[in-house]
Amino acid sequence: YRALAARLNYLALDRPDLQFAAKQVAKHMASPKEIDWEKLKRVARYLVGCPRAVQEFRWQQMPDSLQAFTDSDWAGDKASRKSTSGGVIMFGDHMLKSWSTTQQVIAMSSGEAELYALIKGAAQLKGMMAQFKEWGTEINGIIRTDASAALGMVHRQGLGRTRHIDVQYLWIQGVVMDEKLAVKKVRTEDNPADVLTKALKPEVMIGHTG
Repeated sequence: YRALAARLNYLALDRPDLQFAAKQVAKHMASPKEIDWEKLKRVARYLVGCPRAVQEFRWQQMPDSLQAFTDSDWAGDKASRKSTSGGVIMFGDHMLKSWSTTQQVIAMSSGEAELYALIKGAAQLKGMMAQFKEWGTEINGIIRTDASAALGMVHRQGLGRTRHIDVQYLWIQGVVMDEKLAVKKVRTEDNPADVLTKALKPEVMIGHTG
């Protein structure tokens, strides 16, 4: 099991369609159970149908912004009740980075989970913008989420009713207020980060990644 899980982690380095599955499989490497073997077999069946994934970086006009798409699956882990943050950074039609990680804080609502996912996306986006600046290119950053609740939390000042949220997560409000980053809505069906937060049908995954 550990050998196959490690192989899956290696494959997932440049395959966003495998990153959520690799994260889930890796969690139980220490003491895998029968259900973990079933999860691994499900990934194997998917790979039989989609053995390769090719990223194409076609010629495009210079985009005016970097865009980070973020999503979350609230309390998706049935054992720990922790949520998953998924994100993708796009430069026009080119994908530069993707991630699927388990949130360390147990969110009390789907909006809170989406906020944590958005904040991680903002941090990743600012890092990428800084890298572009080192290359001599100033570029704008836009975060896109399908969660109206997270949008509301980001565009207000302070905690509001969500007083249990740690203040360390409020830096995003200042960044948005100072117009250093923009946060906008995206439809769920147009959000590529969806494949990084939960198990989806192959046709849905191919629709987002193909």
